[in-house]
Amino acid sequence: MSGVSVPVKSRKRAETNVSTVASRSAWHWACHMMPFVIHDMDSLWQAENGLVWNQLNGAPPNKEIGVHVFYRCQCTTVETVRELTEFAKNIPGFVDLFLNDQVTLLKYGVHEAIFAMLPSLMNKDGLLVANGKGFVTREFLRSLRKPFGEIMEPKFEFAVKFNALELDDSDLALFVAAIILCGDRPGLMNVKQVEQIQDGILQALDQHLQVHHPDSLHLFPKLLQKMADLRQLVTENAQLVQMIKKTESETSLHPLLQEIYKDMY
Repeated sequence: MSGVSVPVKSRKRAETNVSTVASRSAWHWACHMMPFVIHDMDSLWQAENGLVWNQLNGAPPNKEIGVHVFYRCQCTTVETVRELTEFAKNIPGFVDLFLNDQVTLLKYGVHEAIFAMLPSLMNKDGLLVANGKGFVTREFLRSLRKPFGEIMEPKFEFAVKFNALELDDSDLALFVAAIILCGDRPGLMNVKQVEQIQDGILQALDQHLQVHHPDSLHLFPKLLQKMADLRQLVTENAQLVQMIKKTESETSLHPLLQEIYKDMY
């Protein structure tokens, strides 16, 4: 640890920001309003026709259900990437980095951050969508034809274990910030500066966990292991996406996601 600290005011700003990105409040919304359950093709189309979502602008017409779900996932991912970019700007020291380093950190870190936040919208049976208005069952996602049925299952497996750690919004905010500020990303210009910022975040996370989870003595090392697990999860996801791109002629990848995946794996 370098001893760099994260100011409390800045930390609170980041925590509030990531709460919006992670949408943990979706579960609170769902507690008061029963979400529409998406469990088959009919319920998906009902959801798409206004019960859950507004109709997608630019959605490929007349596509089969697996392709459509893949496209819907992309739209959600792109929106979350943009929100994470705003979150990163609130991490103390991030905007002081070279612009190229900011871009590199986001390119390599956003999917790990997204998959770290997804568990807050998941349980073992499904996934909340559209700010809690809809609930897509795990079984439905699993039933999609290959390779589309393989996209979400690894995320559910990760989520079940991750949720067992019982993190709150502030824990998650610091964890996501630490993910983004990783000094071993390829192509960084000022590795030392990035590492110093991450050291400060990790120190703050460790202290925060000791205060808020005094009975979970090994929570910090467990989270460090989760960072490694997330990298593997992202690698496998990238390989699957590239395979879909090559073998599924009706699919296309959003330009922002193409740029993120370019030269990564």
